[in-house]
Amino acid sequence: MDDLARQRLRVYLLAICQALFLTCAVASVSVAAIVGAELAPQPWLSTLPYGLQFAVVILCAYPVSRLMGAVGRRPAFLMGACFAMAAGVTGYLAIRGGSFAGLILSHVLLGIFITHANYYRFAATDGVEAALRARAVALVTAGGVLAGILAPLLTLEAGGLFEGQSFTHSYLIFSLAGVITFLVMLGVPGLNAPATSSAKPTAERAESPAVPSSMAGVGAFLAMYCAGAGYLVMNLLMVQSTLALNTGPGSHTLVGVAIQLHVVAMFLPSFFTGRLLERFGHTRVLGVGFLLLVLSALTGMPGEAPFFVVPSLILLGVAWNFLYVGGSAFLTLCHSPERAHSTTFWAGPEAWCCHCRLPAWAL
Repeated sequence: MDDLARQRLRVYLLAICQALFLTCAVASVSVAAIVGAELAPQPWLSTLPYGLQFAVVILCAYPVSRLMGAVGRRPAFLMGACFAMAAGVTGYLAIRGGSFAGLILSHVLLGIFITHANYYRFAATDGVEAALRARAVALVTAGGVLAGILAPLLTLEAGGLFEGQSFTHSYLIFSLAGVITFLVMLGVPGLNAPATSSAKPTAERAESPAVPSSMAGVGAFLAMYCAGAGYLVMNLLMVQSTLALNTGPGSHTLVGVAIQLHVVAMFLPSFFTGRLLERFGHTRVLGVGFLLLVLSALTGMPGEAPFFVVPSLILLGVAWNFLYVGGSAFLTLCHSPERAHSTTFWAGPEAWCCHCRLPAWAL
C-alpha cells in the first residue's frame, strides 16, 4: 500500500471512530441533564454530571497529549476506548441502583474517553502536507453526521421505552462504541509511532529561518480559544435546550428531533469547511463562526418554545463547526514543521492557507 492510500485509509477509519465518539458525546448531552434531574438529591445538581464531564475534558487534555507523545497515538486511543466501555457499564449500574454518585463517575470516565477522542482529527494530519491538513481535519470531523442521525434515536427514543428507568440501556451505547472503537483502532495505519514522530529532524529544522516562538504561541492560543469558545457555548446551550424541551407528552420525540437537527448542522458543513478555509482563509471563517454564535444566542432568547429553540440549535451547530474545524486546522499550522520554512508567515494567518491543487482522495 503506497503512502497516499495509507493516508486515505487512516482518514476514513478515523472518521468511523469519530462518528462513534461523537455518538457518545451527543448521547451524553442528550440524556445527562434529564437523568441527572431524576437522580439528583437537589434539582440544581441535575447538570453536575455533565458539567464535571466537560471539566474532565479540559483538565485531561494536556496529560493525554503528553501521553501520546511518550507512547504513541494507538496505545492512547486504545486506552481511551477502555474508558468508554467502563463509562457505559458504570452509568447502566448507576441508573439501575438510583446512584447519583455512580452517574457522576460514569460521566467522568466518559470525559476521559472524549479527551482521548478529541485527538482523532489531529491524528489524521500526521505525515500529511500542510496544504491538505484542513481537508483531513474536516473529513474526520464529518464522521459526526452519522452520530447526529443515530445518537438521538439510540438514546432518547429507545430510552423512552423503558418506563421507570428511563435511559438505563442508553448508557450501554458508550460501552458498545468503546468496543467497536478499540477494534477499529487496531487496524488504523500510521498510529504506532509517538505523536511527535511526524516532525522533521531537529537538524533539518535548524537550517530554516527561525520563527519567533512568541508568534507561534499567540497563534496557538487564538486557535485553541476559537475551538474552545465554540465548544463551551454549544454545551451550555445544548444542556439547557434539552431541559427546556423535555416537558409534556411526546417530549422524548421533540428533544430527539431537535438534537438530530442540531448535530447534523454541526457536522454536515464539514464536507465543505475545508474548502472554505482554503478559499477564504482561517480568520474569515472563524469570524463568521463567532457571528453565527451570537445570532444563535439571540434567536433562542425570546422563549423556550420549539419555534425559538430549534432554529437556535441549528445556527449553533453551524457556528460550532466553523470554530471547531477552523480552530483545529489553524492549530495544526501553528505547530507544523512547514511553518518554519514558510516565507509568508509574517503576512498573517490567511497567508498560511494554500490554494494548490488537491489530490483526488481529498476531494
